[in-house]
Amino acid sequence: MRTKRRHIQILLLALCTVAFGPTALSARHVSITILHTTDLHGRILPTRDYDGTDNVGGLLRCATAIEQLRAEEPNLLLVDGGDLYQGTLASFMTRGQLMNDALAWLGYDAWVLGNHEFDWGVEVLSAAVEGSAVPVLGANVGARPGADNPLSSVQPFVIREVDGVRVALVGLTTDAIPNWSRRHLLGDIVITDSVEALQAVLPQVRALRPDVMVLLIHQGYRPFGDSPANQINRIARQFPEFDLIVGGHSHQPVDGVLVNGILYSQAGYYGIWLGKVRLVYDTVTRSVEERHAQLIHIADTYEPHEGLRAALRGDLERAEKAAAVELGSVTEALETRSRATGQSGIQTLICRAVAEASGAEIVLHGTLSGEGLSPGAVYERDVWRIVPYENTIGVVQIAVAELQEILEDNADLLGGSQFMGVHGVQYDLHAYAEPGRRIRNVRRADGSSIHPRTRLRVAMNSYVLASGGGRFPAARRIADEPMSRLVMTGIDTRAAVRDYMRRHSPLAIEVQDAVRLLRSPE
Repeated sequence: MRTKRRHIQILLLALCTVAFGPTALSARHVSITILHTTDLHGRILPTRDYDGTDNVGGLLRCATAIEQLRAEEPNLLLVDGGDLYQGTLASFMTRGQLMNDALAWLGYDAWVLGNHEFDWGVEVLSAAVEGSAVPVLGANVGARPGADNPLSSVQPFVIREVDGVRVALVGLTTDAIPNWSRRHLLGDIVITDSVEALQAVLPQVRALRPDVMVLLIHQGYRPFGDSPANQINRIARQFPEFDLIVGGHSHQPVDGVLVNGILYSQAGYYGIWLGKVRLVYDTVTRSVEERHAQLIHIADTYEPHEGLRAALRGDLERAEKAAAVELGSVTEALETRSRATGQSGIQTLICRAVAEASGAEIVLHGTLSGEGLSPGAVYERDVWRIVPYENTIGVVQIAVAELQEILEDNADLLGGSQFMGVHGVQYDLHAYAEPGRRIRNVRRADGSSIHPRTRLRVAMNSYVLASGGGRFPAARRIADEPMSRLVMTGIDTRAAVRDYMRRHSPLAIEVQDAVRLLRSPE
């Protein structure tokens, strides 16, 4: 009887196989883990977050978390969202190769160009990208028609196979790079519109029949609407076939939100968070059935990875030695907060340094970080804290009316970190007047008047001269006019501050009221 029942069971199983085909027995779910970092800005060592918490983040601590997760999750991809190179002395001294080596050692699958990758100029970036063993992505990065492309090794996408599942990693940078980097940094490089770039490249991606679509993008999600630099909402509406968007650029930690049905995640900045996304792919329905995202806070619970530290030791030790070079001293604390309107101690130091280095009679410059200087010795590491960017100085020759236009844009930023201080002039700022009537009585620092036809030599940094991401459109427009005779000096702000410190130490900075703020209605 048992033998007969067994024969019947075998027959029924055979009939099911015929009726439902082989897929009924081979159906399975494949779990894929995608780890992501973004906006590392050269941070290998533990660093400080924007709230002032020390000893967090950095790629050494991330490496320990990555190693642990690899042991738990065999089907794992590792990606980065850009702004990889610029930001630390160690990366600067190696022209980015330090970060290339770190990503290669950790086995990253791809990373996408960020806007700060262009801060050292396209020639330096070209060499750095050529030195990357990890694929560098940027579907909207190309060259002018007829020009050689110095970033020809940058790819629009790569395909990775994970346990039989084909995953497409498509890369985009932010469209707004020309609003931060002037042409001398970009050369013949052209950044095209994100949607247009995807419309051009996605037919190639689809032809390869990937199972999972991931967009790796150096742009941030803005819940209340896109900006020229961050177009996540627009992209999600236009291309719903993406299963996941991994973002960056805005330094915001976003564990996971749905944007037009697409999961979006962003791992903050400096390696202080490690993003982890779990996708479950169904091989029968050929679709992603589950999506889960989280951010792992990388604090002192993760010890720095000694294997990665050993691999990078030579470059890190050379940078540590350079950072310890004493440059001079200050007699009193210099702060970024303004005791006078837009005239903090740090702003005054930067403006004076730029004026001396460039020979300009007037300087417009803001603070570049929230860091100040304490009384006592000043070291190379301190200059990097207050000047973290490699902006170069440009000098224009403009009339006082044009200077007023630039200061009008500056007035929009009153009270914020982007508000520029001035050197060489004074002016009245009528806070409650209509735009275009807020800046009045622009005069020289000694109070004397300026003839309307006098051409003033005014220095600003390359970020402002490129419009500061759209914050200073008048500066960009005026600098591009032939009459302004823009000269890019090649002097970077950090070098100017460093040299000024050496020449004038011990340094005492007296902050003076260059802006008279009038808040009463007209």
